[in-house]
Amino acid sequence: MSSDRMHRNHYDLCFYEGDPALAPPLLAQIHISSCNTLRGHKLHKIKPIKASFNRDDGPHNHPFKSIIQEICLAWKPSLFRCLQENAISSVWLATLISDLSGPSFTLKRSFTDDSYWRDLLAFTPDFRTLHALPEIQRFFSVPVALARPSRFRLLPGVRHRRIGPTKTFIQGIVQFHTVIAQCTGVFTLTQSEDSSWKAWSFVTMMDQLSGVVDRFSAQMPLCRPAEWKTTMEYTAVVVGAGQCGLSVAARLENLGISTLVLERSSAIGNSWRSRYESLETNTPRAYNHLPFVAFPEGCGKYIPCREVADYLEDYQRTLGLHVLTSACISATSYDVSSSTWTLSISLSGQASITVTARHLIGATGTGTMGGALPFMPSIPEKSSFLGSVIHSSEYKSSSCVGAQKVVVVGAGCSAHDIAQDMANHGSQTVLVQRSPTAVVSRQTIDRLLTGYVGQDVPATEIADRFYVALPLTTLQNHQYDTMEIHAHIDQDLRDNLSRRGYLLPGPEDNFLHRLSVRRGGFYIDRGCAKLITSGKITVKSGHEISHFSPSGLVFDDGSRVVADLVILATGYSKTTIKQVAGSLFGAQVADAVHELGGWDNDNELAGVWRPTGHDGLWFAEGDLFSARFYSQFLALQIMAREMGLLSPDQRTYISC
Repeated sequence: MSSDRMHRNHYDLCFYEGDPALAPPLLAQIHISSCNTLRGHKLHKIKPIKASFNRDDGPHNHPFKSIIQEICLAWKPSLFRCLQENAISSVWLATLISDLSGPSFTLKRSFTDDSYWRDLLAFTPDFRTLHALPEIQRFFSVPVALARPSRFRLLPGVRHRRIGPTKTFIQGIVQFHTVIAQCTGVFTLTQSEDSSWKAWSFVTMMDQLSGVVDRFSAQMPLCRPAEWKTTMEYTAVVVGAGQCGLSVAARLENLGISTLVLERSSAIGNSWRSRYESLETNTPRAYNHLPFVAFPEGCGKYIPCREVADYLEDYQRTLGLHVLTSACISATSYDVSSSTWTLSISLSGQASITVTARHLIGATGTGTMGGALPFMPSIPEKSSFLGSVIHSSEYKSSSCVGAQKVVVVGAGCSAHDIAQDMANHGSQTVLVQRSPTAVVSRQTIDRLLTGYVGQDVPATEIADRFYVALPLTTLQNHQYDTMEIHAHIDQDLRDNLSRRGYLLPGPEDNFLHRLSVRRGGFYIDRGCAKLITSGKITVKSGHEISHFSPSGLVFDDGSRVVADLVILATGYSKTTIKQVAGSLFGAQVADAVHELGGWDNDNELAGVWRPTGHDGLWFAEGDLFSARFYSQFLALQIMAREMGLLSPDQRTYISC
């Protein structure tokens, strides 16, 4: 980048002047190196303005301040704010470029002292989140120097965001290039005491490696038809054909990396088909698409589990992914000298095959597909009970049960769904709530996922970037403020539940905390709350189960509940990814794997979608969003290794 471009940025503000009836579709533009558009505003009697500013101009001196003040009286407030946010973002970007390219690496003018920088492969070959300006500058000084970022461009769609009643920010996305990749960065700006705007959060991510062309085309599959042989060679093997496994395979094939998927079940999607029939997604359709192939428009906003299963099957067929079903790994070995995995695979009713690959990805999850067993709490005198006891994993629908008096033990999503299904079909239903549950409505979820809900939503790729605009650390620190904004939506819901004896946690232990940190203990209401508040479902809370009786359950306060059927919605045994590695690939492989699945010191998920501690071994898990979003980064990590772009210790990219 030339010195002139680094030190001086030129702005052209061009506005339509004349009869609004004759206005062209593009009614306003702000040119900031490349053009960002402001649509939907009728501007009159405003002549083109040209302005420039020096990088050393202070926040009170740059010409946009006086220009905006002069013309804002003739504009709608919404347009003024939109232009102001674009101008502020552009000034900040110029400052960032100057900071990154200066002789001594400093971010004092572009980042707050309490800032966060999360990097997803743009500058480092791993996921890292750094907090506080001194730590950010210390860590990123070398990676930035090696990456030599350039060609920064502010993308359309700068927006205003509020976190809590008083915290407001400006968010936007910039594109840039490093010596090895095209990248994006999502910035969150806050106003400092001196009135300048600085980054409170910056999330950078690799989008595409230089010289690598996407292979996906809507007109043809990613893969040629498979030629099944007793001995086969692939670059990567994925174990598990759920949403994560299929997404990873699609991302890898899109980069030209040959991939085989192994599925233990007899059909793709069976992990969804095996659940209770009333199960459906709790998040809107647009949030749940997998890469390259969206859910059909005919699907409802919330997708039943059978339709998710069918979608996964159609996904594989559409992309032509190579999947072997009824496949179990009988033996695994890794040759360090050649960096090659050798897998012996048993197929139901067929001869075993041998597959070699340089990368092995476990995508079975940590639930039942990962080998976890239903957790059945030990309740004394169970043998005396004259009714039936089942785990929620065995429940399919009320039509398969036929019980008149049902007790559901547990208060998570499955417990509520099952209780709702039973009550709606005439059973006398009691929900046993042993501890408080965080409850939110689907309306609140929509507010938390605004980028995916409504008529005028951005492209999924843009919505995803705004969705991860704040590192998990900031979400944890400000989740109370975020939930406080939306508290009014569910106030009546919470009050009505409390009057029925339903236990709710305090504001600090809210839904977002349980979702992101505890990863349990919450319920997204889809109708059960109304059945509770109307009395159609009885809540038994605050007391532990003492023992079974012939007619039902006895609690520690001596009270009793009569039942024909007790359904234990008590979750699954705790299974770590390290244990999954042992069960899938053997003890020797598991010994080399870090303790995975928890949060590391950077508040990143340890060893999931990122290096595990064993060369060529990866893990993928999560919901449909995670499958879509993070599969890209796993594929890019594998591609970078295949291209030889990492240093010998794999901690930095090589300097090109």
